[in-house]
Amino acid sequence: MNLISISRLRRLSGALALASLALTAVLATGCHSHEDSATMKEARALNDETNEVGRKFHTRLELIREDIQAQLDGDAQGTEELFKRVLVKLDDLDARYETWMSNQVLLPGATCNHDHADGEHHHHHETSLDELSDEDHLALQKAIREELDGLVNELNSLKP
Repeated sequence: MNLISISRLRRLSGALALASLALTAVLATGCHSHEDSATMKEARALNDETNEVGRKFHTRLELIREDIQAQLDGDAQGTEELFKRVLVKLDDLDARYETWMSNQVLLPGATCNHDHADGEHHHHHETSLDELSDEDHLALQKAIREELDGLVNELNSLKP
């Protein structure tokens, strides 16, 4: 069963590309004053890529949820319980994604790029990891990405 139409994916892809460019411009104007090591540059690049994958994951999750709900609201004869189970799994993935996002921390020199008044707070300002080595920052970014990849894999394997 095709849960997301091709045209929806194309529109989503264009919007995500534009959002990615805007975020890259904002992140490139961070306030660190020294040249990063190659390891820290790799950690920052991985962080940027992970943030983009996370946004795409969440958008895709929401689109799938909308499609499943629309099918439930329509004529879901014989598949209603199946669709409800999928929605429960989507809710669980969404909650785990929100927890993952709330545990993010800023890399040294990075600035907060969202409006706190909108409730868009996905990292801890009070948690400073500036004392970590560049290698430790890279290892942390790899672990963060691995956790997100697990969520993506679960969504990819979800079958109604």
